[in-house]
Amino acid sequence: MKEFEIIITSKAQSDLAECVSFVLNASKEEAIKLTNDIYFSLESLNTFPERNPIFEMPKSFPYTVRKILINKCYLALYSIEDDKVVVYRILDVRRNFDYLIN
Repeated sequence: MKEFEIIITSKAQSDLAECVSFVLNASKEEAIKLTNDIYFSLESLNTFPERNPIFEMPKSFPYTVRKILINKCYLALYSIEDDKVVVYRILDVRRNFDYLIN
């Protein structure tokens, strides 16, 4: 079975830090759990990343963007580029994020 390299862009890393920082205000344990859950979900994309649905980007983009829902509250947007999975954004679905991906 083919394995893909996972690349998390700096923007996605920044998104992750923002999500974890928000949860950290409530609970250190929950922030650690969230971080682990997100990384576990992203690492799972190394095999069969096509399993997740396509995310309709509001503007032209050179790759098909897919989405994976994490813990019912976070959405990771990624594309498959040759033998790599590139994670572009990690967003909290409870927020309006349309403006972030335009």
